[in-house]
Amino acid sequence: MSIQHNPADVLYSRVVVRLREGGLTAQEVAHLTGVSERQVHRWSTGASRPEGDARHRLLEVNYVVEQLREIYTDEGVEIWLHGRNKALDGRRPIQLLQSGEFEPVLAIIEALNEGAM
Repeated sequence: MSIQHNPADVLYSRVVVRLREGGLTAQEVAHLTGVSERQVHRWSTGASRPEGDARHRLLEVNYVVEQLREIYTDEGVEIWLHGRNKALDGRRPIQLLQSGEFEPVLAIIEALNEGAM
């Protein structure tokens, strides 16, 4: 007997897989979304899907990573997210994302996309 998954659950699974390809660990995805690492694994297998604030944060992080993919390779995305950034006063973008500060990170990515940095 096979387990049937809701199609939306499978879509969230793809989001988690893409984030992992972009250099985020399951633990980092968990911290970024405010859930346990086990819950992230459940999302990645399609066994469940994020809800409420966790869903919002997962989709925000996905948006950031997808914007970075327009500029960098997956390895470049990982380096950019984890490295100190002068435009963020030496802070690491992933630290801002973990505290819910998406807008400053997105502003820098937009400037990169426009060639201003």
